[in-house]
Amino acid sequence: MKKSAAILLAGLLSCGLGGCQKPLTAQGDWERAQARRTPVAYERFLRLHPDSPQAAQARQERDQLLRAGRAAPFRDLKRVQVVVEEEYVQADSPARHRNLLSHMAAHGAEQLLQYAGIEVVADSVLAEGVLAVQLGGRLSGTAYGELGQRPEFYWTGAAVQGAVSLRSGGAVIREEFAGSAGTPEPPKHLRIRLYQTTPNLIVSQAGLAPVEEKIALVSGKAFGPQLLVAYLYPQEKEKFRGTNDALARLKDPKTVEPLIEMVDDQETGVYDDAVLILRAMTGQKLEFDPGEWREWWAQQGGKLGN
Repeated sequence: MKKSAAILLAGLLSCGLGGCQKPLTAQGDWERAQARRTPVAYERFLRLHPDSPQAAQARQERDQLLRAGRAAPFRDLKRVQVVVEEEYVQADSPARHRNLLSHMAAHGAEQLLQYAGIEVVADSVLAEGVLAVQLGGRLSGTAYGELGQRPEFYWTGAAVQGAVSLRSGGAVIREEFAGSAGTPEPPKHLRIRLYQTTPNLIVSQAGLAPVEEKIALVSGKAFGPQLLVAYLYPQEKEKFRGTNDALARLKDPKTVEPLIEMVDDQETGVYDDAVLILRAMTGQKLEFDPGEWREWWAQQGGKLGN
């Protein structure tokens, strides 16, 4: 009797609040990945079991599926050069400011391209395509100073605009963006040294999120939205959040089911991103219950509204 009670208690604990699931084992997760056979399923397996005997096959299967999901003009693309051009003018001053977001934009683009199986090269001769990021805009600031004291300058605003494009042969995907940040004057209690020494903060607030979204959006259009869904797993370390907004913009029905699977994927930490994307993509306000999302998706018949 005691043994039966112990088994029942263990079963209840293993079910938890999310419903009963198979034990978290490499073999069980491998069977699950093979049954689904999607880039997301194989990426999930690799995140949980990177050193398992099946890891090499999982990477091969994932990469083959991602390559098959590319748009036709970019299917055979192997090498891309990343080029970032960035320059801002300063209001009421001839000063120019360059390369305030270049490193971050280039790093995000390179990570996403490499995940897509694209080699990033510096030599334009070797490149078969170019991912170009163009950034520009206007910076503004204001000077403060008490009577008899030396004035101090504070960055107060930035307007950033630009475009992200991917070219390969005669095919071009281009997305433009614009953003702004700042106030006419920072409150006196927020006059921190960072405002005095660099415009990077105000430019990042205005431009980093939009440019990351456009990098992800261009990549999703060229290499398939499934790439962006699968990339949610490794990007947990990189914190490249442009993929979230890009997936919501693309509204591809084929990404809904993999995202719902992620809602039930609390051991990997992507379930919160999945819910946010699903809400933005569908307009639904469902919670962190994959069953509710599955029921709603079944009622939709696999179709997303406009």
